Amino acid sequence: MKIMSEEAINKISETKLESGRQKIICGFVKNELPEQSDTKLAIPSHRTREFISFEDFKNFMSQGKSLKELCIKYSKHLMAFYSYLSQGKVTLTKEQFIEEYEKGIPLDEIGRSHGIPREHITYLREYYGIKRKGANYQKRLKNEVPLSQEAKDVIIGSLLGDGHITKWGYFSEKHSPAQLEYLRWKAGYLKDISTDKSWDYYEAIDKRSGTLIKSHCFRTTAHSFIYEMRNKFYKEVNGKWIKIIPNDIESMINEKVLVIWFMDDGTTDWKYRNEIKMTKGSLPSCKFCSESFSFEENQVLSLAILKVFNIKSEVKFKDGKVKPQIKFSTIDSVKFIQLIKNSILPELMYKVDEENYIKRFNI
Repeated sequence: MKIMSEEAINKISETKLESGRQKIICGFVKNELPEQSDTKLAIPSHRTREFISFEDFKNFMSQGKSLKELCIKYSKHLMAFYSYLSQGKVTLTKEQFIEEYEKGIPLDEIGRSHGIPREHITYLREYYGIKRKGANYQKRLKNEVPLSQEAKDVIIGSLLGDGHITKWGYFSEKHSPAQLEYLRWKAGYLKDISTDKSWDYYEAIDKRSGTLIKSHCFRTTAHSFIYEMRNKFYKEVNGKWIKIIPNDIESMINEKVLVIWFMDDGTTDWKYRNEIKMTKGSLPSCKFCSESFSFEENQVLSLAILKVFNIKSEVKFKDGKVKPQIKFSTIDSVKFIQLIKNSILPELMYKVDEENYIKRFNI
């Protein structure tokens, strides 16, 4: 039996390493690689080894470094993951990962269902910048109470208006003392995800006017439905999370959602100026003060109202061409008021009833 020399063995080894390096480099170009949440995100490779991002890995390989060389400084398991990723074997998107993970599906099971080895799925979670969910999260999901449709409608309607969802999966909303009863009314639908710590009261000085601002704040506990809505209604832009309108908002809108949104952000012009009716018998004009959303998002909302309720509206700009709002013609305003009037709370009836408007503003 012929024994190979050490020199020959090293040459074969180097050839294999170079072949593997070239295969990985080709993968950077040929394969559709999932986008990393942050190109500078450095994943911890081992307790005793340095952090390294996928971008750094690509640069090292392109500069002629081999996997063997990188494994001296970085974890061989992370290098194996980056190699696996480079070969285009990861088809699980960040959105799919988040959806399954927030349903409480364990990482092992997510990996198996998408053909990803267990040793790689944890790295993929970090690659996507998805926060780890521990045993407490799994326990909460197992024991949480399903929300009623009305509770979901309150959350969705509020997200179109004054509501907010934190990155931790809590729904929160704050109002002035004048609207405290309205906030309590909303909270009544969310009792299953409320605690004795759900309410807070704040006082602060407005920096612009110097006046004292008083606010009552309501906050729920975390819930999988709220996590789901967070993923639909928020996106990260330049490092900040902003509220958006989901493309499937039409499937979420119903009469209760519409009513809550209008009680939050809706207003009606009853054609009074200086406490005098401008034109006798003139019809009201309704609008949503929806300028926190883009023009395109307002168009999506306007179209959803038309498709679901057969009521027309237009997106028009307030203050020149800066702040878009959804406005109804006088005829469509009458149809709109007829649709929602019976569901409006007494303290907000002035938004849909002229007599209440006159009483409220002492006209």
